[in-house]
Amino acid sequence: MFYKIAMILFIFVASTSVLSAAPDVTGPAVPQNLHVFDALGNTYVDHAPHGCSGKTFLISADHVKYNAIVSILLAAQISGKRVALRYDGCNTAPQGLVVGVYLQD
Repeated sequence: MFYKIAMILFIFVASTSVLSAAPDVTGPAVPQNLHVFDALGNTYVDHAPHGCSGKTFLISADHVKYNAIVSILLAAQISGKRVALRYDGCNTAPQGLVVGVYLQD
């Protein structure tokens, strides 16, 4: 009986910690090498490495705010303004999966 209760408690704690993991935010940097690379329309940008990501981050073409994110990154790259990227984990490349962007200057 104790074993079953312990297993249920372990599964509950493990699942709530995974579900509550918040996206991470990079430090500020000027984005570089913004480019659409594959047939799916995914966009990549070089930024300061952070967490699980190397210097390249991925903006999925399926993201609801894809146009807004790419517009801000393009404007920041052209003007030399710093941004922070909000990303939710990494793919196997490892590239951070961008979910938001913040102007820093």
